This record gives sequence, C-alpha cells and structure tokens, in this order.
Amino acid sequence: MIWLDFSMFLVLFGLFFYVLASSTVTVLHRIYLFLHTVFMIWTLFQFVSQTTTETHFKLFYLSVSYTALSLLGIGWFVFIVFLTGQSYVIRKSRLFILALPALISVAAVIVNPNGMFLQINTELTPLKQLQHGPLYWIMVVQLVLYMVVSFIIMFYKLRVEKAERQRTQIKTAFNGMFVLVLFAIGDLVLNIFIIERFNRYIPLISVGMAFAAVYLVHAIRRNKVLDIIQTVQRDVMNTMSMGIIVLDENDTIIEVNKVIKPIFRLRIGDKFNPALLGSQFKGEASKELKAFMEAQRTRPLERHEFEIAIQHDKYRHVIVQSSPILNNKKTPVGRVLTFQDVTELRLLVEETNNQNEMLQDRNRDLLIMQDELFQANKKLEHMAITDGLTGCFNRRYLLYQLEQEIVTNIRYGIPFSIFLFDLDHFKSINDKHGHLVGDEVLCSTVDAVRGALRFTDILARYGGEEFTVYLPHTNREQADQIAEKLMESVEQNRVNTGIGEQPISVTVSMGVISIEHFEPSDLADPKAFLRELLAQADAALYEAKYSGRNRIVKRKLA
Repeated sequence: MIWLDFSMFLVLFGLFFYVLASSTVTVLHRIYLFLHTVFMIWTLFQFVSQTTTETHFKLFYLSVSYTALSLLGIGWFVFIVFLTGQSYVIRKSRLFILALPALISVAAVIVNPNGMFLQINTELTPLKQLQHGPLYWIMVVQLVLYMVVSFIIMFYKLRVEKAERQRTQIKTAFNGMFVLVLFAIGDLVLNIFIIERFNRYIPLISVGMAFAAVYLVHAIRRNKVLDIIQTVQRDVMNTMSMGIIVLDENDTIIEVNKVIKPIFRLRIGDKFNPALLGSQFKGEASKELKAFMEAQRTRPLERHEFEIAIQHDKYRHVIVQSSPILNNKKTPVGRVLTFQDVTELRLLVEETNNQNEMLQDRNRDLLIMQDELFQANKKLEHMAITDGLTGCFNRRYLLYQLEQEIVTNIRYGIPFSIFLFDLDHFKSINDKHGHLVGDEVLCSTVDAVRGALRFTDILARYGGEEFTVYLPHTNREQADQIAEKLMESVEQNRVNTGIGEQPISVTVSMGVISIEHFEPSDLADPKAFLRELLAQADAALYEAKYSGRNRIVKRKLA
C-alpha cells in the first residue's frame, strides 16, 4: 500500500502544474496552489517514510509530512476567506494571530520535545511502533478548529449570498473540503484507533487529498471559478471599438480581436509583416507603413504612432499605434498594435475649422468676456474658502475638506493628524496695542506657521485667534516633529508695532491628535467621527492652555 501514497503524489504533482500552466495566477490561485503543495508534501513524505527502516530518517520524513499537515487548516481557512470575498479580515496585524495555532503545531512537530508529538518505538510490533503524543492531538484540535470555522463561514455565505457565481465557488470549496474531512476522519479511525484489525497501514488521508484536489481542479475548469480575469480580458478586447493585434517578441500574431478580422485577413500564429495587411495599403501609404514597421524594429522600447488612409469599403483615416509589452525586467516580450478609425473625427475637424473661420471675430469678444467671468469666479471662489484677514482657509472649507479626506483615509487606512492651536494672551495684545497691531500679529503668525508646514498641509482659521492644521499621510511621530517646528517658528517670529517700540513675540498653545488605525465602522458616520476628532483636539488644546500655555498636548486616537 505504500505505493498508493506515491501514486497520489504523482497525481497531485501533475494537477499542480496543470493549474499553474492553464490559469492566470491571482491571489486565490496562489492560496489554492499553497494547499496543493501541502497535499503533495504530505503524500510524498508519507511514501518516503515507509521506504526506509532507519528510525531517524523515518522520523524526519514523518516530521516533514506532519509539518505540511499542520499548515493545512490555516491554508484552507485563508482560501475560504478570500473565496467568499472577505479578504479584508486577513490584515497583516491579524494574520499572525490567526495563524498562531498552526505555527504552534509546526513548532511542536519540528522540536518534538521528548517525543511528545511523535516517536518510533522499535521494540513494538511494526503497526504499533508509531507513537503519537499529546502534541499530536493538539495539532488535530487546531485542524478541526480551522475546518469548523471554515464550514461556518461557508454556511453563512451560502445563506446570504445571492450571486450565482459566488454560490458556485462556495459550493465547490465546500464539497472539496467535505470530501477531505471524510477521508481524514476515516484515516484517523483506521490508522490510529483500530489499525490492529486491518494489519496494515491504509493511507486514506492521502487518497482524500487526491480526490479533493481532482474535484477542485475539475470544478475550476468546468465552472471557470478562477478564470474571471481571462474572461474579462477577452470580453474587453472584443467590445473595444478599435482593432487590436498582439504580437510576441518574434512578431508572431498571438491574439486579434473581432474588430480587426473583417478588415485584415490575419490568423493567430502567422508571422506579422506589412504584406499581411493586403491591398488596403497602396503607394505612399505602403511606404509609410514600412517606415513605421522599421521604426518599431529599430526602437522596440518606444511607442510609435502614425495616421494613414486605407481602402476598405471606402477610404478611411486610421491611426495606427504600436506599444511595447514589457516584463518585470523592462525587457520587451511583445507588442500591441491598435487601429483606430478616426474618419468621422477628421471630417468633423474639417467642418469645425470652416465654421471657426467664420466665427473667429465674434468669438474673440466672447472669449474675453469668458476669461473675465472666469477670473471673477476664481476670486469669488477664493473669497468663499479663505479668511479675508490672514489669507488662510476658513473653517467651512476645512470642515468640508476633512469630511472628504476622512472617508478616503478610513477606507484605505491612511494615517493623518490634526493640530488645533491659538495665540497665547492675544486679547492683551489687542488691549495694549490696538486691533490693527493685533491683526498684524495674526497675519505675521500665519506666515510663520506656513513656513513650518509642508505643501500638502491645510492651514485654516478656526475662529478668532484659533487655527487648525490638517496633515494628510502623517503619523504621530511625524506630526510631533512638525508641531515642534511650528512652535519654534512662531516663538522666533517678531512683529514690529511701530517706530521706537519693541517688536512683539507671541507663543501658541497646541492640541495634537494623530489617527493611525481605523475600524470599518468609522465609515458609518464620517461626520460624527470628525466631530469626535475635533472634540479630542479641542480638549487637548484646552489642556495645553490650562497647563501653562506655550506647550503641546499630544493625543493618539486608535
């Protein structure tokens, strides 16, 4: 029976390369191929372990196979999560925690302390020599847990999912997993609990892995479960209005779309050259095409384009473009030729040019009026979003911008920070020097703050002497550095109040809040989330003021 393990390995090995060679490799493919690799390692090393009588070799081969088996549960769990469209669950911060039971099992297999996972007792009969310790049963438990959770996810998605394609994917995985679990239970019963009754080892779990893999591969090819990318690519090419020819590095045609076939008689596998384009290119057009092809040959990394007239059912203006296909090493591996009919565009351009000549004088005055109106609108728009005194953005613009930015930041996990600060003892400056000097202090302070900020940061006057800064793509450490720089810039700033008087120097109190992690629930009500952030920043500002002013109070949300 040991050759059955090896035969199952050969079956799995062949199916592995069949899937790899015949499908576009996506994330889902990679996860499935990981599972397939686990299947192959288990069957191969189970076979190898039975071909040797050396105890230490046998124990090593078994350890390798059980290491692979320990990863089966987490591999299948991740496969189900991605298959059911819940990949957002597998974040980097959570992946280690989710895989922890499997990693513990792998460590137990590799270390095998005092034979607590597996040991071979040569003093017993051959069928009883393989002794499973308590760590072995811990591995079994973690596999059961992963499988149970996977079944629960699939049951739930089948109950709520309406899309037929998604249901087909889930049913395929469910059936394959069910087959594997049945064989695994049978293997556990026959080869652990009642092996003495059969007087031989029967590799049921290897057979189950092969059956599950054969079923999954058959379902993948029959239902096109993992081939949606190829389908979309083909459909997109055939629905495009321009003709497309795809060539390999030897100028052999490997794909043409439906648009090009009625115009040029091209077949996949033919060598592409100008003669294949038939009688549509004549005289000067033929020479231009040959020059185009020569430029494509001598400068393969460049994109080439020319416009030509061809005779099909009637003369048509066509733009021919040639773009290289580069691999990850920036080496050309092929070329895409596109043929775009621009006849109607050319006729429209000619007609438009004739009309423009007649309307040019009238349009000149209209263009001048439009420009004046545009400039006036720009000024009005600028006035609507900026503070008239300091020239920075106003509170309304800031709140609108933050509402838009927060949704994007939460969706894509982009960190950001918010400063809220006001000038210390500003009222005393107004009382002592007057409001004109106070306005000058505000404007000068704004200029100093701008000098400490980045181009992408948004400075807004929140009200009175209170200002807000929004810092996109900024974590807490970066925000702290910018806040310190801002404080120093303001403190070093000097404002002249008049001849013979000492310049005024002001300080600011600041609340800093940084947001680095989000929960999907934050998207439910972005406005409420924004209000909470500003309330936190405001509380930090007031803490800075009541703690003695001229300081920064930092808070971190999430």
